[in-house]
Amino acid sequence: MAREERSHVRKRRRGCMGGCLTKIILLLGLSAILFVGACVLGFVTNDPETGAPSLTLEGVKGLESLDLPQIDLPDVALPQSLKNAKLPDLSGIVQGVQLPGWAYAVEPAGLTVKTLRAGDGEAVLVCADGYTMLLGGGSGMGAAVSAQLLLCGVKHLNAVVAMSSEQAQIGGLPLTITLMPPQYLIFQDSQTKGTAYNRLVSTAQKSSRIQMLSPEQGLSFMLGRAQVTIIGPAHTPHTDERDDGLSVRVDYGGTSVLIMGAITAAGERELIASRIPLDADALICARGGSDEATGTEFVSEVSPRIALLTGKDADNSVKVRLNRAGADVYCAKDHGVMTLISDGQTLQIKE
Repeated sequence: MAREERSHVRKRRRGCMGGCLTKIILLLGLSAILFVGACVLGFVTNDPETGAPSLTLEGVKGLESLDLPQIDLPDVALPQSLKNAKLPDLSGIVQGVQLPGWAYAVEPAGLTVKTLRAGDGEAVLVCADGYTMLLGGGSGMGAAVSAQLLLCGVKHLNAVVAMSSEQAQIGGLPLTITLMPPQYLIFQDSQTKGTAYNRLVSTAQKSSRIQMLSPEQGLSFMLGRAQVTIIGPAHTPHTDERDDGLSVRVDYGGTSVLIMGAITAAGERELIASRIPLDADALICARGGSDEATGTEFVSEVSPRIALLTGKDADNSVKVRLNRAGADVYCAKDHGVMTLISDGQTLQIKE
């Protein structure tokens, strides 16, 4: 009996492994199909220098030249009742109806900040005047985030920021930086070096095109005309390694967006104490809107007009705090992929 049980366990394990490998192959196949469809068919174009993403219908124009066969329909004698019948007036129904916008649209000029679907973690795309940066890679193997980047028209990344060392936050980055090697990988040399962290670092080290950088608070660089500043952590290491995570501020003209890493309320209090500028027009909340972060003092310090909660189940208390501070709150659960756009003077959410 014991031998039969061991045989059954081995078969079950082989079945699970086979199922997982099948899913991985299917996801990679989907990414490949999207990549080929976007590049070969001409639906996506990118600037060769900056990687400026844009969607185009140039690939469709070629269909106009196709010589389609003419189809002759037979003459059908309609009954008199149908000849005299009046069609209903549908103008009142059709008028004013708008088709939903393309969720993955990216503005070719100005600033676009887009939250992507990233499983249990976060992934945020920043595009400034065609220069691109990805913050976080979400959970899973990365096929979902990579596919969404292609849907945004992105085939080239200037920078990638690993917001933390957690599997849920960086699990998808190794595949992404393999498909789209960035010029810079900005990561925190955290005290926690788990499987996901080691896999990311190992993947980056194998590429001669990627420069790795572990920043300190206050590091600033230009992404197009956008100024990107690492606002946290204020120091490392922490008792709670989650507070080692990176947080970023993006200033574009007179507008600003705060993109928080997967830190807790304790990490937010350290940022306030460090006196680094935190006031911003828009806030992408830490930990997807979990009650572990986005405390009252922090919300008051940032005073955002717009707040985005990327988690599947954002905490209601966080929504209440943000609403009381005067912020318009948008949740991924209700709005899916969310997009902020700025021309340097005004910042708004695109629905």
